[in-house]
Formats: sequence, C-alpha cells, structure tokens
Amino acid sequence: VFDIETTGFSPEINKVIEIGAVKVVGGKIVDRFSSFVNPEVPIPFRIEELTHINDGMVVDAPKIEKVLPEFLQFCEGSVLVAHNADFDVGLVRAAAKKLQLKFNSPYLDTVGLSRFLNSDLKSHKLDVLAKYYDLGHFNHHRAVDDAEMLTMIYFSMVKKMQQFDLFEFSQL
Repeated sequence: VFDIETTGFSPEINKVIEIGAVKVVGGKIVDRFSSFVNPEVPIPFRIEELTHINDGMVVDAPKIEKVLPEFLQFCEGSVLVAHNADFDVGLVRAAAKKLQLKFNSPYLDTVGLSRFLNSDLKSHKLDVLAKYYDLGHFNHHRAVDDAEMLTMIYFSMVKKMQQFDLFEFSQL
C-alpha cells in the first residue's frame, strides 16, 4: 500500500518529493518504506501548505534515481494498492521509464473500490473514508502516514465486501 507526494498534479511535469509504503502480509503490516526525494526544483507554496514538506526537508534527500529503485525493490512481487492509483502509478511509471527501470506491477485503486462499496458517500477522499470508517486522525498528505491509513481503510472495505459475499475482485 503506497502513496506519493509531489510538487504538483501532473505525472509528466511535476516531481516526486516523498514516497511512503507499507508491506502487508496476512492482514498485518510487516514492513515500511519511507523516503523524501530531492525534486531538484523548489516546492511550490501551495504544495508546502498541503503536505507540510518544504525545501529544507528535501534538499539533502536522495534524488529519484536512488529512491525509485529502492522503492521498486521493496514492492517487488506485490500487488500495489493506492488511493487514486492511476496518479501514483502514473508517477512511478513515468519516473521508471525515464530511468529505464522495469515497472509493470498490478495495482488496485481504492477510490474505485470505495465508489462501489460506499455509494452513499459523495466524496471518497482519504480523510473522508477515515472518518466514515471511524479510524481516527492521521498526518494527512505525508506519504507513509497516508499509506498506513489507507491500509486500515482497505481492511475495512474488505470486511464490507465480505458482508456482500464478495470474496474475489473478479466478483466486483
């Protein structure tokens, strides 16, 4: 389960500033990955306000050339889970292509899953789902914290799927 923070909202233009992930085995978090990434450009003020990540926090961080291979190794052999996964996976895919790294992991988008399971909700944002499932507060827009919360949200959605006798994604 992973999340990426960036300098903006375009995988083609903007840069990664943080990658966070948790590895889940047997329904339990067994490992964590967390790294700032030096984007080699200033972090826009609106992103700093949103993420609370500033230039001083990433200036000495490794560049994407070092962090992405470590992240891909962490995820190797896993099905990736992300909230609005096309965005996060798109960023990873674009960076991997630029660095000539292999990336073709299957992934699940929890936004789509939430729209199916929680059709009563008007919004399917991470903080809205955390409140909906009564999972408490978290440090929103920090990658590893978002990944940990998304893990708890995902577990809650799996329980809900089971209540509908859905045990395989192909049934969706």
